[in-house]
Formats: sequence, C-alpha cells, structure tokens
Amino acid sequence: MKRIIFIIIALLAFAEGATAQRRVVQFSGLVVSGEESFGVPFAALFVPKTSRGTYTNDMGFFSFPLLIGDTCMVRAQGFKAQKYVIPDDGRESISVVLALVADTSMLPEVEILPFPTEADFKRAFLALKLPETDMNRMRRNLNNNLLARMQNNLGFDAGLNHLYFQNQQISQAVNQNFIPNGSQLINPFAWGRFLKDLKREKRNKKLREEDE
Repeated sequence: MKRIIFIIIALLAFAEGATAQRRVVQFSGLVVSGEESFGVPFAALFVPKTSRGTYTNDMGFFSFPLLIGDTCMVRAQGFKAQKYVIPDDGRESISVVLALVADTSMLPEVEILPFPTEADFKRAFLALKLPETDMNRMRRNLNNNLLARMQNNLGFDAGLNHLYFQNQQISQAVNQNFIPNGSQLINPFAWGRFLKDLKREKRNKKLREEDE
C-alpha cells in the first residue's frame, strides 16, 4: 500500500515538474481564407480539454498566451478545422498566419408540404371541388361571340401604331404639293352629284304636293 502511494506521489511530482518546465509564449496572428487572404472574423482558437482560448476580431486577428507544446485548434463556420502545435524554438512570442480551407457541406433535400402526412394530402385532394373543369373553361374562352367581341375591342399594338404613323408620314410627303382630296368645294363631280340630288328632291316634293 505504501508503495502504491509513493508511486502516485512520484507521478504527481513528475507531472508538476514537467508543467513547471513548459514556458508560456504569446501566440498571435491572423486567420485568413481564400486566395485573396481575407481575415476570418470570430473564428475560435482553443486548446482542447482546457479553458485556454479566444476568438478573432472582425479583421481576423487574435492574440492569447499558450504553453510550449500546446495544440491549438482553429474552427470557423464554413471552414475545415485546423490545428497548430506551439513549437519549442526559444521564442517568447509566436506570430503566424493560419489559412483555413472552405468546407462545402451538401445538405439533404428538404421538401416542404402544406400537409403533415401523405394521408392528409390524399383526403384533401379527393375532397377538392373545382368550380369548373379545364374543358369548360376552354369552351368558354373559345366561344365565337366572345372572340369576335375581343377582336372588335382590340386596340393597336406597338407594331400597328408604328405602321399607321409611317403611312401618315408617307401620305403627307406625297400630297404636300397637291390640293387635299378632302376639299369638295372645287370638285366638279361633287357639284354634279349635288345638283342632281337637288333636282331629284324638287321633283319628289312636287309629286308629294300633287298627291295631296
């Protein structure tokens, strides 16, 4: 029993001595990502199973004390975890640039349905009552009277408006040196029709007066 107690005390003394021999260094640096080496903000740096750790600032910079031989883990959302072992090279402070590699995670497909179960969907689908079928809607939309009314009320589109404007311009250019066709005061044929209608009206009036 005394031998076992002696071994335990010796192991504890050895562990305390080994810990006392490990020097403390200031570990600082920059956590970056990508080819442009942008700083990774709020990345976690810590020693597993201990309370030693910190976070990078909004520029990706960090600084905190560690012991020689510690394994520092670096983790950030969307990147693969990385570790760095503090070397025993006699330096009192260590500055490094830690480049993280993007971690692409393929998430399984999520299908969102308005019904909790397939049975509920079947019941709702079978109970669905449409006001009209597609065939009835098609017959109503292809009704001849409806199509004729739509055609009569259909206005000019951009192409027809442009064509009408071009025709007006061409007509004005062709008739710019001529008397407009709309003037009937100097049209001999119009005067002839007017006189003929006037004579016919007088003859009809005379016939009506004779009948009375």
